[in-house]
Amino acid sequence: MAIILLDTKTVNRIAAGEVIERPASVVKELVENAIDAGSLEIEIKIESGGRNLITVTDDGEGIEKEDLELAFMRHATSKLRDGRLIEIKHLGFRGEALPSIAAVSRIKLSSKASGANEAWSIEYEGGEKVGKVTPYSLSRGTHIEVRDLFFATPNRLKFLKTERAETQSIVDIVNNLAMINYSKGFTLIAGNKRLLKCTKQASLFSRLCEIEKEFQSNSLEVNEEEDGIRLTGHICKPTVNRGKSTMIYTFVNGRPIKDNLLIGAIRYAYHDFIPSGRYPCMALHLEMPYDQVDVNVHPNKSEVRFQNKRLIYEVVTRGLIKVLSTRIGAFDVIPARDTRIYAESQRPVTLMAEGFVRDAVSTASDAQYERRSSPFENQLMKQFTSPNIEAKDLSERSESFNYTNIQKSPPQAGTMVLEREQTDLIENHPLGFARCQVYNTYIIAEVRDKLIIVDQHAAHERLVYEYLKRKPSMRRQKLLLPETVEIKNQTGMEVVEIYKDKLFEMGFDIEIKSENKVIVKEIPTILGAIDVKEMLINIVDRLMEIEDTLPIEDKVNKVLSTIACHGSIRAGRKMKLEEMNELLRQMEETPYSGQCNHGRPTYIEMKLSDIEKLFERR
Repeated sequence: MAIILLDTKTVNRIAAGEVIERPASVVKELVENAIDAGSLEIEIKIESGGRNLITVTDDGEGIEKEDLELAFMRHATSKLRDGRLIEIKHLGFRGEALPSIAAVSRIKLSSKASGANEAWSIEYEGGEKVGKVTPYSLSRGTHIEVRDLFFATPNRLKFLKTERAETQSIVDIVNNLAMINYSKGFTLIAGNKRLLKCTKQASLFSRLCEIEKEFQSNSLEVNEEEDGIRLTGHICKPTVNRGKSTMIYTFVNGRPIKDNLLIGAIRYAYHDFIPSGRYPCMALHLEMPYDQVDVNVHPNKSEVRFQNKRLIYEVVTRGLIKVLSTRIGAFDVIPARDTRIYAESQRPVTLMAEGFVRDAVSTASDAQYERRSSPFENQLMKQFTSPNIEAKDLSERSESFNYTNIQKSPPQAGTMVLEREQTDLIENHPLGFARCQVYNTYIIAEVRDKLIIVDQHAAHERLVYEYLKRKPSMRRQKLLLPETVEIKNQTGMEVVEIYKDKLFEMGFDIEIKSENKVIVKEIPTILGAIDVKEMLINIVDRLMEIEDTLPIEDKVNKVLSTIACHGSIRAGRKMKLEEMNELLRQMEETPYSGQCNHGRPTYIEMKLSDIEKLFERR
């Protein structure tokens, strides 16, 4: 076959197919041009999901009369004057947007350049210029009107979605651009309905609260920097998550992008805190030298290529994990307990399941805390760490501590000190003072201006899990009668053989008896009396589930999560008041204790003002 050169019109329509996929692509290109032009107010109007009409009006620098026709020539741009693609500082730089849009629609561009006395207008239809440049009534900036999108390539219309779906895509595009360009105002109107109105804001957080209400009361600030790469933004607490990744907003040097490396780093940072298949909510902005990121890798500029992928991955994961590890109330005033809450976040946590406060005894007297234990805490520690207490369960350990009698006895010096301790907990500690337990499942605590409701199982599960992760090996207890466990799945037996030594480090002494049976001789002390068979089968199932998908450290953590679930206080288990309060103190000092290993919240708050409204006191 003979080789021929395609005509200019066909070339332009083919190129347009790469840049203009749908109406949202047109909106993206035109709004980005308005941002690059220094606009402070941008208004977008659409009809029929953008098929029939798209208009974008801005108050930017505008275009000179003599440049109007040049703007519709392919690869004509004002943003790449030196011809270098190493440091691209603008959203648009290819010079393809206007000619691509003009090739598949009817477009009219009107603009008044800064300092000019008059505005001028030019029209194109199917890539062909219509008429001459004519005067136009416009006070400033640029007004672009795009009609009958894809009329010149009707086959493309078959691939468009419903009007509602196309409109939502436009909303998403404008949301993304408005989010990172928070100092500009954006308005989006569909027909006669205003879909979006974003006023000028002073910070990214203010814009986030304006667009996504979840950030208003669930936000944590991210700020991490290394080697000229800075990560800023806000994330929602892990308990706020979604079934899709639609609320993960990522930006690089002011450009909205979707990058698998960033998504992978985000998912890794959150894998311990939200359920499988769920996604966190966040807006992250990466700022870096322009020559370290290539934005010229995709026609619609939604993807980038990083020069140092490893560093980017580490900055993102470290920044997120650092914020997620912030303890409850880390930014509150806790004068009597710990002024180094964040700095000490890696200190091994103390657990009720292993003496509850055994580790705290040794550290409580450490000079780094520079405080004296209260009578309440001293008596509590004495009860939990007495020599003969090892074999008792939690309720039995605390029976000798008669908290009720202390409250009922005549006022004495010790009682007054105890009352001051309670007042201090209520006034100055994030989780306050435990008052009672309801349904043998939830702890009700009083704080200065709110009530706290704690799920005892979820909270203790997280504490146990964090403790297990920090222990190089688990203490084991011999079973009086070794447990024989049948594993019917051959793959399960192979998993036991592979991870037998690792399970031993976790506290399980397992002997393989036959092709489908194992004998469990020892289990972790922390588990106490449990169903050994059920426990082991759950661990094997978890290992089979994640066999080829996670590195060894993450596999171990998944198993530890399963152990923690079995080894923590169960719902329906009655607790003493002092146990409840010690659980609250441990939560305040333990990283990630706001949610359990499965992503559920460990506690919720009820503001006093909201309670008063319910009783019409406000």
